[in-house]
Amino acid sequence: MQRLCYRILLVEDDADDRYIMHQAFEELGFAEEVKMFSSGEELNKYLGQLGDSGFPELIVLDYNMPALNGAELALSLKKHPILKAIPVVLYSTGMNPKMKDELLKAGVLHCFEKGMEYNDVLKLVMAFKELIKETKVLSATPFQTT
Repeated sequence: MQRLCYRILLVEDDADDRYIMHQAFEELGFAEEVKMFSSGEELNKYLGQLGDSGFPELIVLDYNMPALNGAELALSLKKHPILKAIPVVLYSTGMNPKMKDELLKAGVLHCFEKGMEYNDVLKLVMAFKELIKETKVLSATPFQTT
């Protein structure tokens, strides 16, 4: 049975990196809360099927992807009338400072450096979990009307 709501949606085009990320989420007891995609197109299709409910608490994007890269995807999400409220973070082995500034100004919550060792990935996954806690404190849910 497929879950209706995941706390984190993660887009990573490299199968090995997805596997390592999954292992890190599993080690932290959080793997069931994460749905992974191999492309921005897959993420967009999934988000389009959600309707008005089941939105994640965080979207995590790899910066370097073919076709639709993480920056383009993030900027697209931040322009969407409903999806723009979902916190988005990017991670990369290298991102130029100008692009990082542009993304942060557009509403991306954070840009992380992707480490090369498993321990670096584990720390990154811990940071994603912490961001969920922090964003919950700041607002109950981005789609709540008052």
